[in-house]
Parts: sequence; structure tokens; C-alpha cells
Amino acid sequence: MLTGRLLTFLSFVFGVLPHRVALSLGAALGLVLWAFSKKRVDHAESRCVAALGLGVTRARAVVRASYMNMGRSGVEFARLNKMRPLSSFVSIIGKERLDEALSRGHGVIVMSAHFGNWELAGAALVAAGYALSPIYTKQRNKGGVNDWIEQRRLDDTGMTTISSEGAAMREIFRSLRGRKILVFLQDLDARREGKILPFLGLPASCATGIIRLYKKFASPVLPVVCLRHPDGIHHTVCVNKILSDFSDEDGNSFGINMEKSLKMCNNVLGSWIIDNPGQWMWILDKWGFALKNLVDAAS
Repeated sequence: MLTGRLLTFLSFVFGVLPHRVALSLGAALGLVLWAFSKKRVDHAESRCVAALGLGVTRARAVVRASYMNMGRSGVEFARLNKMRPLSSFVSIIGKERLDEALSRGHGVIVMSAHFGNWELAGAALVAAGYALSPIYTKQRNKGGVNDWIEQRRLDDTGMTTISSEGAAMREIFRSLRGRKILVFLQDLDARREGKILPFLGLPASCATGIIRLYKKFASPVLPVVCLRHPDGIHHTVCVNKILSDFSDEDGNSFGINMEKSLKMCNNVLGSWIIDNPGQWMWILDKWGFALKNLVDAAS
């Protein structure tokens, strides 16, 4: 089991290696994890087959690529303080859209996902002069791992995370009132708190926070994704068009109808996955809660 101390040691090891060598090692570690996680990999492959309509062989290659991407991403996160200037590794397109969203004076809600290297996307935007606060759901802090991750984010990127739970919601409100940028990873299973809607054609529980905050603060919703280049080393952060400027399938303004607005979000996330399936984290069971409910209801 990984602990904060072990991660600190591995960070030191990765830090002294040449960048290409470190990333190659990260990809290899991802492959080792893929090879020794049969049950989890089998489930991920099944989800990939069902969601994308792929054959088993192709789904296996997609999940394998996803594990290699996770390995590289972990090494990059550990080496953030070595990747200077970050602009040598990460380019940003569409910054004018972020500037436009900020100019409206209501803060910005960035919608992203566990895609490419999402941590680098945040770091690159901070390095470009933007103040970001990712929203997170607290997890069990086994061996101090979460503390280590949070400290690295703060030390190496300048980002401070905000909990989505309890009294920390006040900080979310203050941030939007203060015209800051909040980042939501919208591809997680929201379980009981979410709305059950199609995601890549399968029922999934989708978090509603983005829509609720948009309705309360009129903060533009801006999809942002980080794409890894074929060389495995370089990245492009793509700032998409402001999603909340568009109407839903019935012609209603974004936010009027919760379910249809969430479908708009799902369509964007789904298009990223369809275009580059090996860059999404397939070990996430986005559909688990919704499909279990369907099974329970049928029994």
C-alpha cells in the first residue's frame, strides 16, 4: 500500500531521472499495475465495451493505454517542480474564452474530467496567471496519501482545493462571489446525490452542483480538457466554448432544465472520451450506482 513517505521517496527518484526516462518508467509502472489488477481491469474493459460499443480486444487496448496514461500522469505530478517552464511541456489553446468568461464578473465554473493529465491542466493555467480552486470530495486518507497530494498541489502549483461538503460550501460561494475560478471533475459517480441520466448511452448518476451554482451565481460554465500528445510527453489544454451560452435540446437556456443541462455536460464529456478513449481513467465506475439500482429494482 502506498503511503505519503513512499510517495515522497518515489518523487525523489523520479525527480533525479531525465524527463523522458521518468515518463517511460511511469508508463511501465502503469503496465505492471494493469497486468496485476485483473479483476479491476476486467470490469473496466466491460464498461468500455458497453459504453463505446467496442470489441473486447479493442477495449483491452483502450484500458491498457489508460493505465499507461495514469502511470505517466503520476510521474508528471511527482515531477511538477522539475517541469520548468511548464509551457515547454503544456500549451494552452482558447485562453480568450477563459478571459471572456472572467470578464463577466461572476466567477467561472470550469468543467473537467479525469482525462489526459488533469493535474497538469490546472498547473498550466495557474502558471499562465489564473487562480484556480479544484472542488473535491473527501476520500479516506490512507497512509497520509491525500495529505501528500494536497501538499504537492499547494507547493508545486499554488492551487488550494475546496471540499464539496459541509461548511466548505461557504468557501465555494465566496470564491464565485469573489470572481474566482472553480474546477469540477464532472465524471465521477455522484451516487445518491446525483441525477440518473445517460452517459455514453448508459445510465449514470451525474453530479448536479455545476447546474445549481450556475443558477445561483450565473457563473459561466467552461469545459476544459487536457490532451496528451502521441509522443506521451507534451500536452495541450483545450479551453472549449462557454457551454452555458448554449441552449438545451428544447431551446431552453442552460440551467432552466436540470436534466437537459446535465445532458449537455455529459455530451461534452462523452465526446472527449469517444475521441481519445485511452486518455480517460476507465477504472472510474461512473455507472456503478445507477446500474446497481436498476438491478435491485428488477429483482
